Amino acid sequence: MAEPLHVGILTSGAHPVQTIYIPALNALPKLYTIEAVYSSDPESSSLFPSPGLNEILTSPSINLILNFMPNEYHELYTIAALQAGKHVMVETPVSLSIPSARRILDAEREAPNGARVFVASARRYAPCFENVFKEEVSGLERIHYARLRMIAGPHVAHTATNNTTPTSNNNNNNNSLQKPGASSKDRIARLRNLMEEIFGEDEQPNQERVALSRFLASLGCHDLGLMRDTLGYPDAVSNISVNEPFYSALFHYNGGVSELHPFTLMYEAGTDGVPRCDAQLAIYGQNKTVTIHYDLPYARGQPVRVVVEKADGRGGLMQTETVSTWEEAYEQELRALYAYLVEGKEAKTTAKDSLQDIKLFQTIFEQYNRQCGTIRTPLG
Repeated sequence: MAEPLHVGILTSGAHPVQTIYIPALNALPKLYTIEAVYSSDPESSSLFPSPGLNEILTSPSINLILNFMPNEYHELYTIAALQAGKHVMVETPVSLSIPSARRILDAEREAPNGARVFVASARRYAPCFENVFKEEVSGLERIHYARLRMIAGPHVAHTATNNTTPTSNNNNNNNSLQKPGASSKDRIARLRNLMEEIFGEDEQPNQERVALSRFLASLGCHDLGLMRDTLGYPDAVSNISVNEPFYSALFHYNGGVSELHPFTLMYEAGTDGVPRCDAQLAIYGQNKTVTIHYDLPYARGQPVRVVVEKADGRGGLMQTETVSTWEEAYEQELRALYAYLVEGKEAKTTAKDSLQDIKLFQTIFEQYNRQCGTIRTPLG
């Protein structure tokens, strides 16, 4: 039997590492052993007494790095770990710009020890998503319409739900800028460089585009990854709406290989002050509707639910529900990670897969420009 992977964790805050990943890793002792945890947040660093960040990256006893640093640092620390011959699990998205993601892919190809990158997206590993939702959707003769929704209020798991300013947060979990000083200046500079790669060096992104990019790189990437996993990459995007902190878009599918039955998916998302999470992906067929309900990423307690509704043959409604706990989703994600790194099995949340989310971000930005940005059309 293979030895467990020896894990070093990099984070900028206690959540979700303390509440989600440390318990999940400890629940799989035959697969993982936590060697060290580094936190750049002074308030939470006392919870994780450990060597410094560079010591973790270079330690010969560690062969897997969990990179839960802010998005601006995904590339820096992922590439540093790869160059040291260590595998990396980095939270989604793998980075913010297409060139940055490609630099990570290049480093992965050249990494010693066959080191590889896995992108954390536990929602896509929930058993009811894998075994029920996707199976039910694939069995539909025709998809008429689809809807993807994420409307959430304040939650400790995400400062993205707290309506913070564009420079105060650009990350999936509750990481915030460190206290003023060199570190925060470095973070802002790195974010500015990534924004230049996204929008161009000669163009200053306006407030709306920055707000949209922040949302897509925080909550949106989890939603769009689930959409792609179920339906594939959309063929076109239209009708982008940015009314911070609410966003919407239409994604168009040509109907698959036959292209006989195209359909549209409506994406609506945003954050407000109501403490609840209204999130789901619903697929509408002729005689069946399949819906998966879920909570915010890194939110504990709420299960993932798949609801199937169809006519019972007598004019009534027949409804079935399948549930996966949040613990099951993270356990399956970590099992898939181990199978990918140690057993050589395929994984679906790779750096190459995450690049597709970033390309979709870019398509959304370009369509938004055509509608109401720097590129004007006769319609608006």
